[in-house]
Amino acid sequence: MYSKKEMRQAYIARLQQLDLNTRLEEEKQLASKLYDQPEWLSAQTISITLSQSFEINTAPIILHARHKGQQVVVPRTLPHRQMEFVTLTEETQFAESHFGVLEPVNGQVVTPDQIDLMIVPGVAFTLSGKRLGFGGGYYDRYLTKYHGPKLALALNTQLADDDEWTTEEFDIPMDRVVNLAGDEG
Repeated sequence: MYSKKEMRQAYIARLQQLDLNTRLEEEKQLASKLYDQPEWLSAQTISITLSQSFEINTAPIILHARHKGQQVVVPRTLPHRQMEFVTLTEETQFAESHFGVLEPVNGQVVTPDQIDLMIVPGVAFTLSGKRLGFGGGYYDRYLTKYHGPKLALALNTQLADDDEWTTEEFDIPMDRVVNLAGDEG
């Protein structure tokens, strides 16, 4: 059994090496599967991240949601490894966080109970819903206050076996991992 840190590095390396055409095709198929999920269809307010280079590109998903009239909220980190979500609009301005991620500097903060669907990022996932995050614990902390549906999107290279890393008591599982393997937990 490897440490979470070792697993995280291995999965990030796999994502960075993924063939661009394969990646684009998988991202398109995953987005299309997401749009068919009952939680997506019923959600008025969707939380999603602004993706970094090696993550699944969330821009088309954000555009699709906004085109459908859904409100999109994106995360902003706070001190003490906390975060909040703010509405994404044409007026949203961004600054680079100390993680090198774009975060909104303005916008209306929404409370956890105002979010209908949370699309949770991660480095790797199991079909049973285990998630290997980026190591900061921001999402696990936020998810203790959020009680709505939690979905993750996993490219084929992000699917892991259940025994690849040890789950800690503070790790919050996903309700479903949308993937292309066909099995969804």
